[in-house]
Amino acid sequence: MPGAEVPTRVDRSAGSQARPACAVRWTHALAWAAAGATFPLIWMGGLVTTYGAGMAVPDWPSTFGYNLFLYPLESWLAVWDVFLEHSHRLLGASVGLLSIALAVALWLTDRRRGMKWLGLAALAGVVLQGVLGGLRVLGNEIFLAKVHGCTGPAFFALAAALVTLTSPAWPAHGGPAGSTPGFRRAAWLLAAAIYTQIVLGANLRHQDPEGGAGWFRLWVWLHVIVAGVVVAATVAMRVWASSRVGQPVVVRRAGLLVGLLVLQVCLGIAAWVVRYGIPAWFADWTGELPYTVQAQSPLQAIVVTAHVAVGSLALATAVTLCLWSGRAGTQHN
Repeated sequence: MPGAEVPTRVDRSAGSQARPACAVRWTHALAWAAAGATFPLIWMGGLVTTYGAGMAVPDWPSTFGYNLFLYPLESWLAVWDVFLEHSHRLLGASVGLLSIALAVALWLTDRRRGMKWLGLAALAGVVLQGVLGGLRVLGNEIFLAKVHGCTGPAFFALAAALVTLTSPAWPAHGGPAGSTPGFRRAAWLLAAAIYTQIVLGANLRHQDPEGGAGWFRLWVWLHVIVAGVVVAATVAMRVWASSRVGQPVVVRRAGLLVGLLVLQVCLGIAAWVVRYGIPAWFADWTGELPYTVQAQSPLQAIVVTAHVAVGSLALATAVTLCLWSGRAGTQHN
């Protein structure tokens, strides 16, 4: 992590029971690679949903009968929807391979209790995500698409947790507790609220406003209400971290989370406008504004997908805030 000093020979400060420094560096690098590859995967998945390209390739795990890695390049690039869906699959396979490497590295080199199982959990998570995506294609099931949209951010948060836990800056022991039990519980509750917001957003994203207007309004209001609660709670956590906790890493994580959620609210408003237009009550208040919704336009795709991606990034940041707030006496980043 930024600001961490990497030991030159043997790491005795990261809860690793004297692991060789090269093992620390390699597992940390693999964790970063897995998390770093997952973020563009979430972006690509968001684009697939925005453009309605999830069924552009009707078979799975093959692509039009071809092995995933042998699909002809000219066919891949010829049709936009096929390009999106096949790219999504290739990125998913890449994350899977990185997860395998990370799980093996943790199992062979990390002696900390639970780390081996966390590596296997990450591997199981990416396999589950791939299977859900495949079954969604084979069955054309909207419910599976919603579940698929919820498990992706959860896996990204787990990958971010592994980045933190494999960091050379993660100390084995600290001094007095850096934060109170109340703060740590509040941090986990905030992470749970952010994930609830992601689940609500996934349902709203796959809800037809014309086919079920009542359900659509319900999901919208739940999404808006929980968003307000999450933003207010995050600001309170930032103030709490600064005034009572004092750990630099916790204060920085809380500040980063505030910034991400402010950005997320702005993206949420923009996503509504580019998908559904300017609300009538707002137009009545401000006067008619010249804007026409263009379905599947580049602007719509970028804004809506950014809203999805930043939500996942906020969840990952919240999880790392939880981990660092529970680390006694650490002053590292």
